[in-house]
Amino acid sequence: MTKPKKAFSKTIFDTLLQAYRPFIIRIFTVVILGFAARLLFLSNAQMIARFYDAHKVVERDDLVSLTSSLLVVLIVSFLLTLIYRTVFSRLSALAVSRIYDETTYRVSRYPLSYFDNNPVGKITTRFSSDYGNIFRLFGGPLAEFLSIIFDLVGISILIMLTHPYFVVNLMIAGLGFYVILKRNQMRLRGHRREVSVLRGPSVAHFSETVQGSLSIRQNSKVRTFINRFLKLDDLYITSKFHIIKSIMRFSTELNIISTILFLMNGLLGMYLVHEGRLGPGQVAVVLGFTILATNTLQMFFEWYSQFEEALVGVERLDEFIRNPIEDGAFLPSYADFKTHHPKKQKTKLTAEPVAKLPSDFKLSVENLSLTYPNQSHPTLSNVSFKLKPSEKLGIIGRTGAGKSTLIAALLRLYPFNQGVILIDNAFKTDIEDHRKQFSLISQDQFFIKGTIKDNLDLFNQFSSDQLNETLKLVGLPLQLHFMLDEKGQNLSQGEKQLLSLARGLLQNAEIFIFDEATANIDPQSEKLIELALKKTLADKTQIRIAHRLQTVLDCDKILWLEHGQVKMLGSTTEVLKAFEASR
Repeated sequence: MTKPKKAFSKTIFDTLLQAYRPFIIRIFTVVILGFAARLLFLSNAQMIARFYDAHKVVERDDLVSLTSSLLVVLIVSFLLTLIYRTVFSRLSALAVSRIYDETTYRVSRYPLSYFDNNPVGKITTRFSSDYGNIFRLFGGPLAEFLSIIFDLVGISILIMLTHPYFVVNLMIAGLGFYVILKRNQMRLRGHRREVSVLRGPSVAHFSETVQGSLSIRQNSKVRTFINRFLKLDDLYITSKFHIIKSIMRFSTELNIISTILFLMNGLLGMYLVHEGRLGPGQVAVVLGFTILATNTLQMFFEWYSQFEEALVGVERLDEFIRNPIEDGAFLPSYADFKTHHPKKQKTKLTAEPVAKLPSDFKLSVENLSLTYPNQSHPTLSNVSFKLKPSEKLGIIGRTGAGKSTLIAALLRLYPFNQGVILIDNAFKTDIEDHRKQFSLISQDQFFIKGTIKDNLDLFNQFSSDQLNETLKLVGLPLQLHFMLDEKGQNLSQGEKQLLSLARGLLQNAEIFIFDEATANIDPQSEKLIELALKKTLADKTQIRIAHRLQTVLDCDKILWLEHGQVKMLGSTTEVLKAFEASR
């Protein structure tokens, strides 16, 4: 349970300002129109009161004139309100969607270690519950919230215009409302933050339970996971109950102040009528406005409660907006929020020569060392090798030797302690440009729910003929419109691997990395695919991670890793012979 903060961070208001900045003039204009509309609407009562106080005998013509004036004021008020609510809600929804987009730009560029150290529930709740809270208010109802503020300001102005003595009562009541607000504000804000924090673990646990339901049932741990979820959910529900209890107490205190204000205005009105300083009609208007203000004030604090909840959501998304992105990553040129992150349009992204190497090397790795976060010892230490264009390198080693870590380092998924990776004798400053040089075909497949075409070509970069040709090349007899279930559950393990292979081939990168890409394919199909790949990838540089030695027999050279270090680097025959002898 986190310790409540006393106030919102200043950066969230900067984030809101940046979100609304493109629309600020239009919003300011419609807010003025909205305030004018509410003032016109409320002034009807004042017009009626002044009319009857001024006319002891009401003539028909006077009544017609009053009615016409009231109708004109109401029509103008209605039209201005319609314009205000429609335009403001639309612009506000666009502004809030900008916060979502800007958060996505940055989260998609977080270091991989962030996702290793934070549960999925913590991340998904920011984009679901927290964003939902923001959009529910800023996406439309904020116009209603501002209308309530306009009503309170308008009522106060009209009451003060009736007689200056009422200003004293309003100031006393306003002071009472302020004291009550400050007394309850910190408590409510702390409870809301607590709810936001406690929501994540329960969502994460539920998501992980669904994903691992098969293993949970197989190991008879259903009751354990249910009890754990109930415990997390109890903490969340209890924190929600604390909010409800605080709001009820807050509401009761407001009602007491409102009742006192009504009594004070009533007594003052009776005195002013008795002294002849005010007409009965205007006193009735003041008392009517006092009752209206009381109800409006209740609505204001109900909306204010939601507004603070939305601000908590903004604060949590703002934290994601301010978090650091991975080294070498750049925000897209269309990212609009000004933060400390580098953007493509302001940064020179051309390759920067780092060392003078022979120009015929496609890939050069020099003294590469990598230590995973939260580990004290390096997983890779001083790994070096060079590959010429079209050259094939096999990587072998026992379990834990660092083969998969080397792939992660080549793709710069984790920052390395020392060393450099050069492609075509140059260091790619932009990590996105660097990764585009590689095509990884792994035994760990990922699929979305959609058609084969969606999974092969999510951004519609290839024609149907190209996609069908690639499917034919890998020997996968599926139609492009064939629908995949979640995670490709309606495909066999072999079909998943073939589809992953096809997706990698479509990228047509300069360097292909195969991480046991044909492990789940039958031997006959594997031979056919290997023959096809030899022709297709003849001009490509290849790196093969071997879990079976026969997959690297046709490589030009072999890199033998042991305990994260290069044990041996040489010809295929020489290294495999030494490796077999060491068993």
